[in-house]
Amino acid sequence: MDYLSGVVERITFVNEENGFSVVKIKSKGFSDLVTVVGNMASVNVGAVVSLRGEWKYDSKFGKQFNVYHYKEEIPATVAGIENTWEAG
Repeated sequence: MDYLSGVVERITFVNEENGFSVVKIKSKGFSDLVTVVGNMASVNVGAVVSLRGEWKYDSKFGKQFNVYHYKEEIPATVAGIENTWEAG
């Protein structure tokens, strides 16, 4: 099991029926946005998230983090709170 955390920068897709979502997060240690897939129907842009899952390679979409569990965290800094507020 792998762990990943970051800020949701973009929501690419949400299936309203089953909650499956594709989101892009900005995570420390990665120069590009990380594609995250899984059941995250209630996540919002600007949310700080902690994720548990595993890395997969999709032949069409490339490297993705497949989420088994996610949790929204309270931003630790004023800038993080402001980013969450602006995104909401």
